Amino acid sequence: MITRLDHLQLTMPAGEEEKARAFFGGLLGMQEQTKPAPLAGRGGCWFRAGEAFLHVSVEREFAPQKKGHPAFCVQDLQALAGRLERARCTVTWDTTLPGRTRFFTADPFGNRIECLLDGEGFSQK
Repeated sequence: MITRLDHLQLTMPAGEEEKARAFFGGLLGMQEQTKPAPLAGRGGCWFRAGEAFLHVSVEREFAPQKKGHPAFCVQDLQALAGRLERARCTVTWDTTLPGRTRFFTADPFGNRIECLLDGEGFSQK
């Protein structure tokens, strides 16, 4: 039986680690994690925020995820939206689900990212 979600993985083009660090570490405030030595040579970056683990891995024939996406619970959703907009990231608010305050954005590689108000996440209600 599954007991919990361990991590999510997104992909990016080769050589774009600094963009991943600027977005996930700088804008989203996630902490970069050291990759295990056997995997370090493959490129990419690993991040953590609380119990959310994200692996951003290099994919040779990269294509961004336009539908599939991670969803992060955020304490101050308005502040994050403002920070993303100031960094010229598109923030699209979604009101289709009553009782859930959320928006969508994209990482520098075009992967879809959902951010929702902490306390209103699907795993929280």
